[in-house]
Amino acid sequence: MPTLTVAHDIVCPWCWVGRIQSKRLREEFPTLSFNWKGYELLPEGVAYTPDPPDPEEDRKPKTPTRFELMLAAEDLRIPKRTRDLSCTRLALEGAEFAAEMGRIEPYLDAIYQLYWEEDRDIADRDILREAARRGKLDTAEFDAALNNRIYRERIVEFDAPAHAAGIWNVPTWMFPEGWVAEQPYSVLRDMMAQFIANSARRTDI
Repeated sequence: MPTLTVAHDIVCPWCWVGRIQSKRLREEFPTLSFNWKGYELLPEGVAYTPDPPDPEEDRKPKTPTRFELMLAAEDLRIPKRTRDLSCTRLALEGAEFAAEMGRIEPYLDAIYQLYWEEDRDIADRDILREAARRGKLDTAEFDAALNNRIYRERIVEFDAPAHAAGIWNVPTWMFPEGWVAEQPYSVLRDMMAQFIANSARRTDI
């Protein structure tokens, strides 16, 4: 089964789009699977500081951002959140546990939904347990893995460690033919078709 590695973080809006794109890709390419790797945008102990407002914003004509253009291209409406950005280290460690249990896709479905569509704080351990329950994971084993920080070193932090690993944006889709990030579905579909074809040829050799 061809497997593509994808760098992501749950709180990244581009990754919310990427999760939706990944489902479309799996529908179009049923043999495909993903290896989701956590790259933490807001490392533990780092306070989130949003960009200061543009003092000239009211005087400028309204123009779409890159992300707004992406949403338009994908015909998506991102859910409105009211909470501050969550620290995702434990949620990403939970994803590593889920992957070892063979339940990564249901867990990620749950944790992305809890954050983006239900506006929950995924740094909260009760919310993480809810993601584990929805993902059909053993919550006692899940808790133990997080308590013991078994997967802590698997998560890569921004900025310097992520950049050293070649990750500058998430999601980054690590195709052997070349890594790409924050791409529209049409680009991913074409690259995936080539990836699947090349994987089949390697298998036949």
